[in-house]
Formats: sequence, structure tokens, C-alpha cells
Amino acid sequence: MNLEKTNNDIPMEHEHHIEHEDDDHIEWNVCCSKSSKSFIKYITTVLMSITILLFCIFMIASNPKQDNSIYFSLLSSILTLYIPAPTLDKSN
Repeated sequence: MNLEKTNNDIPMEHEHHIEHEDDDHIEWNVCCSKSSKSFIKYITTVLMSITILLFCIFMIASNPKQDNSIYFSLLSSILTLYIPAPTLDKSN
């Protein structure tokens, strides 16, 4: 009889160590400079928003007699990202 020891007989412990870093500590090399990950994401979001806002304003101004409802909905959706929702102050 041949007795072989299989992997099922050996108790194995697996430990997973996952270290999460803050976005402020991660640096990306962009355009020959080092910047934090959160700053790059913020600037990209702001630039894309400004581009969309300017495009919508241009399309509404250049075609005032057409149905511009899509551009107005884009404008309002972008603006809601930056305008905080109204809240009731309960401290009074």
C-alpha cells in the first residue's frame, strides 16, 4: 500500500494584507511633474465640466430657434454637481 500525503492533509493559513493608501499620498507623474492623485482627478473633473458647460452655452446661443432641451438638461445636471442642496439648519 502506497500512502501519499496530499495537500488536503496539510493545514494552510492564508493571510491577506491589503494596505490602502490615501489618495493624498499617491503621486502621479503627469506632464513632467508629480501631483497627488486626488488633485489630478479634481482638475480633470473641473475641466470636463467647464468644457461641457461652454459647449451647451454655445449650442443654445447659436441655435435659439431649435429645440435645445438636451443642452438645458446637460447644463442643469452639471450645475447640480457644484451647487449644494439646500438644508435646514437645526442649530437654531
